[in-house]
Amino acid sequence: MNKFKSFLILFISFILQTSIFSKIDILGANINIIIPVTIAFSQILPNKTGRVGGLLVGLFEDFLFTSLIGVRALSYYLIGVVSSGQFIKVSKDKQAGIIVCILATFFNFVLVNGIYYVFGKSLNSITGYLGLEIIVEAIFNSVVYLGYYELIKKTMYVPTYRI
Repeated sequence: MNKFKSFLILFISFILQTSIFSKIDILGANINIIIPVTIAFSQILPNKTGRVGGLLVGLFEDFLFTSLIGVRALSYYLIGVVSSGQFIKVSKDKQAGIIVCILATFFNFVLVNGIYYVFGKSLNSITGYLGLEIIVEAIFNSVVYLGYYELIKKTMYVPTYRI
């Protein structure tokens, strides 16, 4: 049942991101709700859920909207790996999630635009988003993360056993 709930949350998030949040422009920034949902899944559910969810949603985004396949998928996958605590010890509470969300927003921007720059995107279109826009996006992503954290905590049942 948790797999179906996870799929449903990711699917609805993907639909919201591609239809609504990509069109909303707040102080020049667009909110990316896939980053907070990937982090929330990685922190609350077992390690594989956030990584695989981010990878699949990233692949769908790449197939539908970009000419390079796998760039966003790589970014979301790496965000899921880091926020799950696989390689770097990351606490699984809200405060650490907010910090990870802010850092992941910057990481996503640098990685995706760096790869696009290597494959021919102009530097002017990349540097136009630096400054206030990326900071606003990081703050909004952190606020969205808090909502996803509570949603996933309430809807998912994670069994704990006593011995």
